Amino acid sequence: MQCTVAPATVSQLLSNKVDSVLSTYPAEPYQSAFGNSAIKKLLLDYVECKLKQTMPSLETPENWQRLPHYLHQSVDLELHLDSYIYWGIEYIVQNQLDLMLGTKSKAPSWSVQDMTQACVPAHWFG
Repeated sequence: MQCTVAPATVSQLLSNKVDSVLSTYPAEPYQSAFGNSAIKKLLLDYVECKLKQTMPSLETPENWQRLPHYLHQSVDLELHLDSYIYWGIEYIVQNQLDLMLGTKSKAPSWSVQDMTQACVPAHWFG
């Protein structure tokens, strides 16, 4: 799946949402890890790709521009957005911690495709 860069207004909306979620996490290691703009961009790219997979009509630039409107009308889409942010944060921080602690023999993958495959929902509801 090819993901394009989001227009400024949608990018800002997603960035603000990520910042809001990150503000609920402890400074270390979460906020520190995402202080790195490359790591935060990876999270934003991952979230964008997952949203487009969830709602394929968002692939068109016109519909992507309407994401804020869709989010206000669809609780389900808003919940997906939140889930993708949480999954992405946990995936990135886990890989970042493993790298910092030296518990992995190789560097983690920082690709959206690898994250998409690794970040799957937990089914703990019964």
